Amino acid sequence: MRRGGDKRESRRNSRGSQASAITTASATSLDDLNGSYYNGNKSISEPETTTRDIITYPTTQTVFYIEYITIFIMGIFGNCLVCYVVLRNKHMQTVTNYFITNLAVADILLCAVAVPFTPLYTFMGEWLFGQVLCQLLPMTQGTSVYVSSLTLMSIAIDRYFVIIYPFRPRIKLQTCYIIIFFIWLFSIGATLPYAFYMSIMSYGGTYYCEEKWPSETVRHIFSLFTSIMQFVVPFFIILFCYVVISVRMNQRVRSKPGAKNIKKEEADRERKRRTHRMLISMVSIFALCWLPMNVIHLIGDYYAPSTNWQYYNLGFFITHVVAMSSTCYNPFLYAWLNDNFRKEFQLVLPCFQQSASSGHLGHHGRSERTCNGADNSTDRLLRLGRNKKVPKPVINSLLIAEDTHDLNSPGDVTPNTQTTTFIELTEATNGGST
Repeated sequence: MRRGGDKRESRRNSRGSQASAITTASATSLDDLNGSYYNGNKSISEPETTTRDIITYPTTQTVFYIEYITIFIMGIFGNCLVCYVVLRNKHMQTVTNYFITNLAVADILLCAVAVPFTPLYTFMGEWLFGQVLCQLLPMTQGTSVYVSSLTLMSIAIDRYFVIIYPFRPRIKLQTCYIIIFFIWLFSIGATLPYAFYMSIMSYGGTYYCEEKWPSETVRHIFSLFTSIMQFVVPFFIILFCYVVISVRMNQRVRSKPGAKNIKKEEADRERKRRTHRMLISMVSIFALCWLPMNVIHLIGDYYAPSTNWQYYNLGFFITHVVAMSSTCYNPFLYAWLNDNFRKEFQLVLPCFQQSASSGHLGHHGRSERTCNGADNSTDRLLRLGRNKKVPKPVINSLLIAEDTHDLNSPGDVTPNTQTTTFIELTEATNGGST
């Protein structure tokens, strides 16, 4: 976006930068937020404008710095904890948990490249990070957002098939690896244009990292493609999967035969209500975090005068903070509300404290069993299946109940409890040997 000179050219490039911000969802304000219409307190491309951009006030910037620092700390800590728990515990390495780990990795990357650099570049008013980062950061930011949204979509699809078709073969780990590989491959490919169309430009001795698209048509196509693939498609697939899951689980509760125990019926209804709230939360948080940012950039992209509004940049940063906050919600929604994850989290933190005092993690006996996750109900189910003590369809059904436990809140009678009870009864019938 040219500073000074032709006003139309300035707006053309400003709109281009908004398209980049859609993809990076991190404001690749890399292009315009700190300079497209204002450099410090003074407009460059429209010198007759004297209204000060509210985002340049120190108080406003301080508030945003505090918010970004909070998001950075919580996002890095929560997602690193998810990765640690899954990689450390063999029994946690399931298809669903690998998707959750991939989501955590994408969120860590987003925290590292979007949370600090977007406000720094905008508030400093110039690009000080060199040509390589000018090309690499927008691409990396966009990749992390793509991976995050596509992984959330994959988690929803995996849960859909587990619940709706419980006796179909589950996705194998090898297939999960392939899906994750193609998620990253597609994400990198979709944001690769930034490696070619971002460059450093100098205006009045100040350097800016800006987009230079070959034409308006190319820019519009790229912007539209990004919005559709990064938000619209994942959102509607996630919405469809969780609505169908909710309906199916509701039908199962209604059609349970012989449910004469009033307390058990009430427990089932309460568990159903909690599950519905969780599913609604998953869809709502995805929409509320990413929809505002996509909307504000589509407005800026297709209605250039909107970027002249005094509060446009403030609106951008509000939506950007909301989008980045998803990196804090995801570990809670997809991990902490899962009983298995929560138990591991509670065990990991004491393990870290123990490591500080004793110099190593885990001991023999109970501490090794709890910290390393050995001898859990899933392992015992698999051993029973290998020893042919339980029919394979029954094993598969119980493993599904175990795997989908994250759709149920703690308390009452959960699939995990039912699975453990079944194992104990089976082992007693077979003499207790496994």
